[in-house]
Amino acid sequence: MSQLPVEVEVKIAIDDPEKIRLALADIGARKTNVERQIDTYYDHPCKSFSETDEALRIRVRTPHSNAHVEMPYFGPLKEMTYKGSKLDLISKTRTEISIGLEDENNAELLLGHLGFKEVARIIKNRSFYKINDISISIDDVIDVGTFLELERLVFDESKIESARDDIFAILKRLGLDGSPSIRKSYLELLMERNP
Repeated sequence: MSQLPVEVEVKIAIDDPEKIRLALADIGARKTNVERQIDTYYDHPCKSFSETDEALRIRVRTPHSNAHVEMPYFGPLKEMTYKGSKLDLISKTRTEISIGLEDENNAELLLGHLGFKEVARIIKNRSFYKINDISISIDDVIDVGTFLELERLVFDESKIESARDDIFAILKRLGLDGSPSIRKSYLELLMERNP
């Protein structure tokens, strides 16, 4: 059994975010936060994360001025995150390790001195919802599109399948079948559009 946190995540493209917001309210999801996120992705100096299906990013979050921020669930406003390769063929389930940062500029300098190269920046406006222990977000990703993400963090690999089933059950309650589930990250989707 793994002690590392595993993010069980399903992502689908959506055309009508307002319809999804109404459906979320209908099933009892609670809106918890609205924020802008800037994610800067890096590549390893000795291997290609695009080939190993890993990711390293620095995220800076800016809550909207009238938004309520639930801490500590949403974590620090600045963080570095490593994401491992995907663990299955139907979702974006993968190991995820995050650490809070006091100063993202020093973290960027550190990575640069270690040979990490900046790959791209992803900017998105994200609205968070919660139902039980599943986090739901509507993401408007600049130059990529609008998406619905549902995720649950688990610390035991035996709970991955159950978490994935619960996520697909919520999609069904929203009137969505979850297909096609998008396994690519926003970085991968952006790079496809701008090679």
